[in-house]
Amino acid sequence: MNIYGFFLILGLGALTAPAEAQVRRLTEFHSYLDQAASVLKTKADLEAQQYHLQANEAQKGWEVFGTIGGGYQKSPFAREPFGRFFDPLARIGLRYPLLGSAERQDRAISDAATQVQIETIRHDWSKRLAALVMEENYAAYWSAQKMLGLTEAYIHLRNLGVEKVLQQRNQTGLLLMSDYFEFMSAFERAERAQLEFIDNRDQALTRIMHLTNIPIAPFEAIKPGLSSVARETSSDVKQPDLMILQAQIDHLRKIRETEHWQGIDSDVSVVAFGGPAIPHPSPESTQFGYGGAVGFNFRMPLEIVSYRRNEQSRLGSQLVSFQTEFSRREQELDLEFKSMLGRYHQLVQQIRFQHTRLDAARESVRERYLRLHALDGDVIEKYIQAINTYYRTALEYVEAESEQWKLHIRLRQFLSKVSNGADPVNPQAEQSTIIEPLHKARQYFEQRTNPSAQTPRPHEQSPTQPEADPTQYSVYLWNFGEIQARPNFWKKAKKLRIKRILLSLNARQINAAVSKPAPIKNFLQNARRNKISVELLLGDPYWILPEERPHLLKIIKQLKHLHFDGLHLDIEPEQLNEVQVDKNMLEEFVETIRKAAAVSPWPVAASIHHRYLSPESTHGVCILCQFAKIGVREVTVMYYSVNVANVAAAMQSAMQQFPDLRFSLAQSLERELEPENSYAHKPQATFRRAMQQLQNQLQAPNFDGLAIQSWKDWEAYIDENPF
Repeated sequence: MNIYGFFLILGLGALTAPAEAQVRRLTEFHSYLDQAASVLKTKADLEAQQYHLQANEAQKGWEVFGTIGGGYQKSPFAREPFGRFFDPLARIGLRYPLLGSAERQDRAISDAATQVQIETIRHDWSKRLAALVMEENYAAYWSAQKMLGLTEAYIHLRNLGVEKVLQQRNQTGLLLMSDYFEFMSAFERAERAQLEFIDNRDQALTRIMHLTNIPIAPFEAIKPGLSSVARETSSDVKQPDLMILQAQIDHLRKIRETEHWQGIDSDVSVVAFGGPAIPHPSPESTQFGYGGAVGFNFRMPLEIVSYRRNEQSRLGSQLVSFQTEFSRREQELDLEFKSMLGRYHQLVQQIRFQHTRLDAARESVRERYLRLHALDGDVIEKYIQAINTYYRTALEYVEAESEQWKLHIRLRQFLSKVSNGADPVNPQAEQSTIIEPLHKARQYFEQRTNPSAQTPRPHEQSPTQPEADPTQYSVYLWNFGEIQARPNFWKKAKKLRIKRILLSLNARQINAAVSKPAPIKNFLQNARRNKISVELLLGDPYWILPEERPHLLKIIKQLKHLHFDGLHLDIEPEQLNEVQVDKNMLEEFVETIRKAAAVSPWPVAASIHHRYLSPESTHGVCILCQFAKIGVREVTVMYYSVNVANVAAAMQSAMQQFPDLRFSLAQSLERELEPENSYAHKPQATFRRAMQQLQNQLQAPNFDGLAIQSWKDWEAYIDENPF
């Protein structure tokens, strides 16, 4: 057994180990794909064609030629024995191809260059396909792992007391034997499914190891955020066979347009020659001779007209063949892409439906759980039935997520690139969230079978008791006038674990801070006593316009005597009325930030929409690149979405690309936003759990934490929403 096989078996054997698996994201495996067999093969093919091209280029132009020979002759006019001569002769020269000969060399180079282009397409596609295949196997591993976790938690309930409870109910006549067998068969189906999920997980891990060519221990997979494909059209479809056909079509068109001397070989030559004439039998009388010549040479078939006509016809027919095949394949891909995109949209709707079913099943479990000690009768059976229904619904939801992910991968095989933006589907269920009802059931049956356990009974648990939240927050505070005199403000701020306040001042408050700075200075002193930093928040979007920009600079200069911890600019180009946000406007936005940073006595930070994380969605203007150049200390990304996975994926990508920039993430509690954009419509437990997940997933040296929009909305949210 080789060492790789040893690690493979070791890795598969460790799948059932109790130790907590390491989280490994999909991007971690991409660096190993250069060693995939398919990528290595296309790389070797490309290098071979590149060498062939260089060899053809080296053959183009001037040629050196030469000959060495000798001859014997007898002169009838010379007296014997001096009439016989031996003539050695040497020739050397240069030859330059003309007409058809020159075109044939050019064509050989063009043929080789086209083949290099084709192999480049194949090599690039092999790398892209290897990444997609890797993602497909990662998705299969994620799906199997998630289903296995649900199944193991469900099966565990049987041993914790479900079977014993059902037996007791049957023995006392409270449960029919047929119902008992029905409950038990559900666990047996789960055990059968468990074996299937284990096999699927092991196979996926094996395929990942084969692709990367490295041993990989079992790990915890995280589903990344999926980019939107809803706006893609058939015009965006790109496939290697289409690109290869287009390269061949372009090559044939070039040949037909550039070759005018087909069949006529020609060259011009320059020759130098010389040698001795040795008489016989007196070699001492040897005479040397030399000379040179310039020549023009050509050759062609007698039927040159027929030859050229047939050759052009052959190229034309070949071109028509390629063009016809291109059109056929393009139509075929168009139909296939539209069919797959339609199926994808159906899956998006299916996920929404399954998400609703999952919420309903979760609520049913919760209701049955609360009734366990409040009502008599068959409540325990209904609770177990609700758990069974929830388990099957959760599996179906994960399966729908997995199918949508895999179809997303297959769709991306058609596309050269995908637009920015998150897929408009409901948030994926985190493992800790989706498995929570099963863990709660486990706690109940553990307490039922072991009364000494400290797990509280359902009626003893407070439905409004909050979970511990170690996360610290920044907060946008737009209503300074309302809170500056509130005595309980700092107490509430500490209770909410606020570490930083982004404080906005209106025009009246700015004027007051200039003429009578005592209130704002007192606020800043109280903040420092409570170990909370305060940054000046300025947010008029019209300051982006060159004619309005001086107002911003004036305010900064007016307030420079106040000891803020920083200057935070929230000036969003999209909020400008009747002004098109184009490349020029974004450049003006950057210029405003630059000039503000130049006059600011405090470190400068800026809030931006998450679309600005990528130049593709900002008309080619790299906002983050410019911020790094002008000395912006921190970027707060306003990614208002309850899809934790998508948000985390976008933030991680940005933080990795710009390690010298600091990042924070803004989340919304604004009630006026849609439910998929704001946690205002969610229970507090959901909000706190999501914030903790984001904090954990975004841990990095350049991550500064979470910011909440806004203080006013947060206060209302706490008062109005249950835990």
